Amino acid sequence: MPQKKRLVFFGSPVFALPPLKTLYLGGYEIVGIYSQEPKKKSRGMKQVKTPVHQWAESQLLPVFTPSKLNDDSLDEFKLLKPDIAILFAYGKLIPSSWLNVPLFGFVNIHASLLPHWRGAAPVQRSIENADKTTGITIMKMNDSLDEGPIISSQAIAINSKTTGKSLIDQISQESCSLLFNTLKEYLSGKSLLTEQDHLKSTYASKINKSETQINWSLTNIELELKIRAFYPYPAMWFNYKGIRFKVLKAKLSQAGGSPGLIIETPLTIACQKGSLEILEIQQEGKKAMSIDQFKLGNHDFIQGDKIIYE
Repeated sequence: MPQKKRLVFFGSPVFALPPLKTLYLGGYEIVGIYSQEPKKKSRGMKQVKTPVHQWAESQLLPVFTPSKLNDDSLDEFKLLKPDIAILFAYGKLIPSSWLNVPLFGFVNIHASLLPHWRGAAPVQRSIENADKTTGITIMKMNDSLDEGPIISSQAIAINSKTTGKSLIDQISQESCSLLFNTLKEYLSGKSLLTEQDHLKSTYASKINKSETQINWSLTNIELELKIRAFYPYPAMWFNYKGIRFKVLKAKLSQAGGSPGLIIETPLTIACQKGSLEILEIQQEGKKAMSIDQFKLGNHDFIQGDKIIYE
């Protein structure tokens, strides 16, 4: 019987759990899990562990949460004697000195079809840019960000209802079988690695909070794409009468007017072209709700008022 491969997993958010659990149940010896360090939350400043950290502890697996991947943490990593390291949404860059420690290197699950949308926000940028297709790439990591050779990939369709959340959830689930089958081939030496066509690369820059304020001088199509792309976090928003409102769901409307004009209540707002009918909203400090629920207890929006983008 072949010896189990010693595997280290690097990941932090809840959507990294399905592939981790697949590996755990699939016969690998998980000798360590790296995750972002616990962070203080505002209420009571309690230290909160990442979902991956919490699950690993529940399975009595060793967890490492170094604040920096320096020489000391590298020595600790070497002691694990990993055959392979798998990375999915860890949240830190892996130094080049770490990459060749595992016998089979580091393998990354990337949420796009590389070389398209390298970088920090491939899920959001693919929706925002009205792509019809994205996918999952299993790649061997090298010294450059998301530029390593491709081991396998799988396409995923994007439609008019796809949101940032629904897409990352789908990628998380579909990556499980892709990763498991890919690793069997890769670890047996049967995989053919394909170099990326670097001339075709595009970059998915990190989401800047300043780009999430709704600029009504954009078209309704552009804004609806952004609303779906940035749902549920960080979410698109606007200020009205000194209060911030997140727009969580909207649909296109052909009603016209000066950008930012409240055309109808409960809430249809004019854009540079067309308008948006708001379907789900969240007032600052309150729960998210449908616009029908919102209008029952809130009558703040006045037809004919203008929402100013600053």
